[in-house]
Amino acid sequence: MSDPAPVRVGYVLKRFPRFSETFILNELLALEALGIECHVFSLLTPPDEPRHARLADLRAPVTYLSKSRTEVQDPDLRDTVLFAGNDPKSIAALRTKAAEVARLAREAGITHLHAHFGSDPTTVALLAARQIGGSFSYTAHARDIYRTYVTPEVDAAKRRAKLAEAAFTVTVSDCNADHLTTLCPEAAGRIHRLYNGIDLTLFSPSESIVQGRILAVGRLVEKKGFAVLVDACGLLRDRGLDFDCRIIGDGPLQGALQAQIDRLDLADHVTLAGPMPQERLADELGTAAIATLPCVIAPDGDRDGLPTVLLEAMGKGIPVVTTTVTGGPEIVAEHETGLLCQPGDPVALADALQALLTDPNRARAMGLAGRRRAERLFDLSSNALRLSDHFARMPRPKPSQGAK
Repeated sequence: MSDPAPVRVGYVLKRFPRFSETFILNELLALEALGIECHVFSLLTPPDEPRHARLADLRAPVTYLSKSRTEVQDPDLRDTVLFAGNDPKSIAALRTKAAEVARLAREAGITHLHAHFGSDPTTVALLAARQIGGSFSYTAHARDIYRTYVTPEVDAAKRRAKLAEAAFTVTVSDCNADHLTTLCPEAAGRIHRLYNGIDLTLFSPSESIVQGRILAVGRLVEKKGFAVLVDACGLLRDRGLDFDCRIIGDGPLQGALQAQIDRLDLADHVTLAGPMPQERLADELGTAAIATLPCVIAPDGDRDGLPTVLLEAMGKGIPVVTTTVTGGPEIVAEHETGLLCQPGDPVALADALQALLTDPNRARAMGLAGRRRAERLFDLSSNALRLSDHFARMPRPKPSQGAK
């Protein structure tokens, strides 16, 4: 009897690697550990930024499609919905990339494609899957399913079309799954909540906590709520609290946040520490007494889905303070592993942080409970196994006649 064909999956990503998207690298590595063969198709070349050390462990080949030139097929009538609001140049580029992915997938014996983010990568995966007569799936996060790009009606129609055609869709929170099911009820049985997984060995409890240290990690963009955090730190300073807050990350709001820190005379309490590779971040998290990410909903609807850094903090045994935006209540068991507050409210955030700063024993107990919750819900190996099960159910090419 011939051996079954190996499970091969083509990953369609906008840019790979991305320093801020450790969850994708971790997922690929975990799938490879389970025997899944992956091939990454990156629509664009990655930015010039630091690289995580574990990238060297990835075996998957990475193909960049930015300069590909391939003859494309005539458009399908269904493309009218997919490309609503796109300009002709972007449509041509996406169709060209899809044709190139299809060609390379055929050569590699790949019949299933998986994308991260339900925007351009999923569009390319969908078009390429049609061309090879295969299937596609995608992971929906947050910006890709909540942000308004064209109009709410047009965006909803585009998202509904992708949900309807996907073999399955995974998303990172129950909140997201409910949203997608409401958007496309006929796909309900193919929408699965799968939390981001974290490496519980790398992110393990630390004994080097610095009392009074607040740590916040993320891109310096509006939805992370860092401006609210800086205001809350001003309140904590005015209340006479002894603390230091380190904000790790970079992004377009760096200048505005530094100006806010200077204006409030918080240089002795708040530091913009810049970006860090995953391994160094694990060490930095080990010094924190509290981890926070006061997420907000941006005016265009953009928001966080399930911030991986908060899961990593829980793995380190650190209590978490966040907001009720999307997956926040799924991360934090209120008063057990951390505290929740309403988004955009610096007073409520300051109150929550103060409650834990002034009761380190309570904070430590919450952190240990958070570690147990992370082990139960957010283990990378367990969650990657669930994803691999979905991939294994997809049709695979038959092995060659000569296979033994």
